[in-house]
Amino acid sequence: MKEKVLKFIANNPLGSAVKVGLGSALVYILNNVSDLKLSPAVTIIVIALVNVAINWVNPQDHRYGYAVAGE
Repeated sequence: MKEKVLKFIANNPLGSAVKVGLGSALVYILNNVSDLKLSPAVTIIVIALVNVAINWVNPQDHRYGYAVAGE
């Protein structure tokens, strides 16, 4: 099941949209924690970096040179 989800996120436009939406939701939550008081610029940077990090740690996404063993 995990492999199917990772392949879906890596190879499907809808999977990419889900990833961006979840990353944006995470940043929204972080931005609204009253103790953090993130500036709008930091929020925008975190939104971009969350999506790149998701791509980087997904072994099914080969854009960052991470090849799955056996493929």
